[in-house]
Amino acid sequence: MKKTSSIRILSITLCLCLVMTLGGCAWLSNQMKSIKGELIGNHFNIDFYDNFGNNILTMEGDKVGIEANYVESKSINTDGTASTNYELTSVVTMTIDGNQVAQTGNTVIFAEEGIEKLEDFGLSTNITTNGDGTINLFDRNINKIKNMLGTPKIIVVCSQLGVPIAVYGGENVYWEIPDDLPKTTKLNVDGLALYIHRANYILLDSKMIK
Repeated sequence: MKKTSSIRILSITLCLCLVMTLGGCAWLSNQMKSIKGELIGNHFNIDFYDNFGNNILTMEGDKVGIEANYVESKSINTDGTASTNYELTSVVTMTIDGNQVAQTGNTVIFAEEGIEKLEDFGLSTNITTNGDGTINLFDRNINKIKNMLGTPKIIVVCSQLGVPIAVYGGENVYWEIPDDLPKTTKLNVDGLALYIHRANYILLDSKMIK
């Protein structure tokens, strides 16, 4: 009986520790940021870039949202009956302080106010590691957990032709690929949201840069 009670106490303690850990993790911060964006919006600076990395347009707003667009298509089944399908397009619709902007093709960076670009940052063309790590399968799972908690990272954003656009960095970075936004990656950088749409980018651990 005492053994069972001890196991229960240990289980409860571990659960509490997990909740406390996740309470301050980047993943939870990211989820809260998404909820806030749906309810009252966040102030974003929005930069549009062409394929050559030229900043062709800049916007900002206190209430900003982005959503995917779907198109309806018809298909004929093998039995001759028609069916309707819905496909995700590459067009995103932005709502900026009540105004609508439709966008496709350009690279767009949505940076919440407070996120600063790293100026005069030079990325080496040759990065070598020191041979750390254990087994790839184990390391991959460890990295997934570390991403949930947030880790120091550098984000190098380039146009679709590979022209450097901007570099960001943070001590507590989480990233994910939303399943409802085409060609978009969402990051949480030290508690602030950063969306990268239609871009080439490199996201790497800060410790890899000497």
